[in-house]
Amino acid sequence: MSTLEELTATPFKTTPDVWVQRLVILSKLVPQPVIVRDVKLKPGLNIVWAEEPESDTDTSDIAGHSAGKTSFCRLLRYVLGERTFANKGNMVAIKKSFPNGYVAAEICVRGSVSAVLRPLGDNRNSYVRKGATIEDLFVDKGEAAYQDNYPEKLGLDALLHDLASSTVVRTNETIKWGHLLAWCTRDQEARFQNVYDWRSPRSESEWPAFRFPKADPLFVMRVTLGLFLPDELKAEETLAEQMKLLEKTEAELERARREPDFWRQHYDSKLRLQLKGFLPSDTGEIEKAPVASDDVTFDLKRFVGKAKYLIDEQVAATQGEVSKTQAQLDAVNEELADGRTELDQLRVLFNVGEKAVAEISAGLKDNEVVRERIAKDGNRVCHYGDVLIGECSYVKNRQQILKGSEVKEVHALEQMEAARTAARTKLTAQHSALVTKIRQLEAKRTEITKEQNRLSGAVRDLQSKSSALDADLAEVVSWKSRVEAPEKYEKLKATVEAIAKMKGAIDTQLVDLNVLLAKHDKNRELLNSLFSAAAKKVLPTTAYDGRVEFADRELSFQITHGGAMTGEAMETLAVLLADISCLIYNSLSKDSLLPGFLLHDSPREADLGLRLYHSYIRFAALLDEHFKKNGGCPFQYILTTTTSPPKNLSNGNLIALRLDASKENELLFRRNLSRPPDSEQLEMLPTPQ
Repeated sequence: MSTLEELTATPFKTTPDVWVQRLVILSKLVPQPVIVRDVKLKPGLNIVWAEEPESDTDTSDIAGHSAGKTSFCRLLRYVLGERTFANKGNMVAIKKSFPNGYVAAEICVRGSVSAVLRPLGDNRNSYVRKGATIEDLFVDKGEAAYQDNYPEKLGLDALLHDLASSTVVRTNETIKWGHLLAWCTRDQEARFQNVYDWRSPRSESEWPAFRFPKADPLFVMRVTLGLFLPDELKAEETLAEQMKLLEKTEAELERARREPDFWRQHYDSKLRLQLKGFLPSDTGEIEKAPVASDDVTFDLKRFVGKAKYLIDEQVAATQGEVSKTQAQLDAVNEELADGRTELDQLRVLFNVGEKAVAEISAGLKDNEVVRERIAKDGNRVCHYGDVLIGECSYVKNRQQILKGSEVKEVHALEQMEAARTAARTKLTAQHSALVTKIRQLEAKRTEITKEQNRLSGAVRDLQSKSSALDADLAEVVSWKSRVEAPEKYEKLKATVEAIAKMKGAIDTQLVDLNVLLAKHDKNRELLNSLFSAAAKKVLPTTAYDGRVEFADRELSFQITHGGAMTGEAMETLAVLLADISCLIYNSLSKDSLLPGFLLHDSPREADLGLRLYHSYIRFAALLDEHFKKNGGCPFQYILTTTTSPPKNLSNGNLIALRLDASKENELLFRRNLSRPPDSEQLEMLPTPQ
């Protein structure tokens, strides 16, 4: 212990940033709270011991592993912000037993105490009340909290604000409180296999998992412990950008490699389908024909030629039909022109007849005017003959003429009117017939034009299909050559060259990072010294040692005995000592931001021998005692076990909770969860003294 005493003589921290001072299980809150279990915890070592029956003849139907150790750990994780408090099977059993149940806790976060209340049964909301006790929650629950904001309301998210990087630089994924909680509270199901494996899918904890299950947790460990030099972190960010670009370019390369074969198949299928449409009798041969062949068998090139020949024949026949429609159209247009000329002539004749009638009518009207004037002026004196106008021989002669013409004009007018009416009737009939004929010709011309357009479109479509056969054949040949000789494919060649260049830059960056890692850093030396001292203290001889390495930008903890040790026991012990060494380191380094809370659930079950296990527990107890002498323990370490602790520790204040698997009242929930109680049994649950 002398080495550790020397290293830990002046701790930077004397209390954990996060620790739980009390955990209470309640079957209900109203009308009066019913407490099932009330567990008080403290900074330093806290042992939860579930005793196993000592006699081989014990008939208890509950094994020691069913006493509630893991449930206790899950409840601690739950009040510290995890989304679930058990796997689905156990959760259903707990909810059935405690439909109105809650778990309450008093949690210290950087010196500030909060009382929290989280549901176990059918209730939904959690509650956080600052500066309160659990009993205060029974009167006033405080502020409601939900899954997404519970860690923030408790002040746990604020612990991450000073991290040198808020994200895992390789993936740009935000580092969350749930990541640190997973490290500090490893799943029992993970079996303490390695330092970076924190959660098992079997625990169904819904923790914020990582994209890369090894590199990402190790990055979070290093950044939380403050084990990055400033230049190194910048280099990591640069490397992450290069890796992302490389990953993207490699994906492009894969697409580029698949592209020639994809397009070859695409155009090959398209071409064969078109050929089958033109050559239905050759369907079988087209299906298996090669693209090109030197022998006499038909290949796709020859089938394309055959199809194009048939298309050309169809084009020629269709163009002949187009010519016929043009001749029909010309004839109709000529007939239309004649009809319109004749119609114009009828209109001229009709206009001329109307004009003649108008002129005759105008002459008759002039004679009538003269007669009226003579009759009116008959009593006036003619100044030429000095006689009355009515007596004038000229006037009398004119009157006789006008009287005679009056009879003739009326008769002529009647004859002309009859002739005009007959002419009008004839012209109207001719006009109507011509208009009807012209309309029929125009309709016929429209139909012929439609047919001509259809035939012309068919010609264009055939010509387009012929061109498409040529184009698709050219595409098949082109992409086939790229498949057979990818090195000649410019896009692929350029991508390969780009990837080679990127890998060279990344290799250079990795060399630079390894140079940075090799630089002396007191934090790394301190962690290595602490892990070495811990290994020497726990293991039976000083021939054993512990070594922390940062090779290849990763953090590893190894127990050595000359060389690195292997085996389940040594690997489990390395993980346990790594976690507790990090706790000690956290108290000595101002750069470290661990919460100071650690929970190990039944590490003995991970193939750790009894001798090593007891030695490890004694080591943890000595750390507790040592730090208390130096102002206070800077961490809270909770350890669950079915194996009895060393005898000198079994009856001390290190035992925070003692469970007995053989007695139902001494199970964590004070009953067998496989037999849910009725309402009367819930009322009768004992309250611990």
